[in-house]
Amino acid sequence: MKSIIRNVGWLAIVVATALGPSHCAVIGRPAIAEEQKPSVSLILAGASAEQLKQGILFACEAILDNASGKELPVRTNFYSAFDGLEVVVTNSEGKVLAQQGYTFHQSPNTGRTFALPPGSTKGSLVFPIHDLPTDSKLFKVRLVGALPGSDYRRILSSETIEVRPAAPNRP
Repeated sequence: MKSIIRNVGWLAIVVATALGPSHCAVIGRPAIAEEQKPSVSLILAGASAEQLKQGILFACEAILDNASGKELPVRTNFYSAFDGLEVVVTNSEGKVLAQQGYTFHQSPNTGRTFALPPGSTKGSLVFPIHDLPTDSKLFKVRLVGALPGSDYRRILSSETIEVRPAAPNRP
């Protein structure tokens, strides 16, 4: 008896040739999206931009929503469970102007683990970015990243928010 197995999208087709061409079994399996639903979400709850002398300071209100039902340990050499995140800044047409890690402007600390508890964890993240067009009236920002050192292996990505740079707060 000879079997031929083929994967066709979400189906595996098995044909047993010893039984003749009329005997074929179709074995279904769930789609990948159904197998691994994301259990952690990254939400960009708000963002602002302030023009500085040498760039723009982006401030982001981020939420990590852990629906895994368990505490996730996040390993970092910096200061929080948000350390594996980056901001992506685009122009109004979607062209990427900058992508910078949250820890880019921080000094490393001794490696340690932070617990990401079930439920929502909020954080305020700032990203000073130089060499952006200072005459831009609108930027689009989103957060992307991961939870380093945890057993959660999926990439996190937030929605995109439009921000208009405010003038510097100087007396």
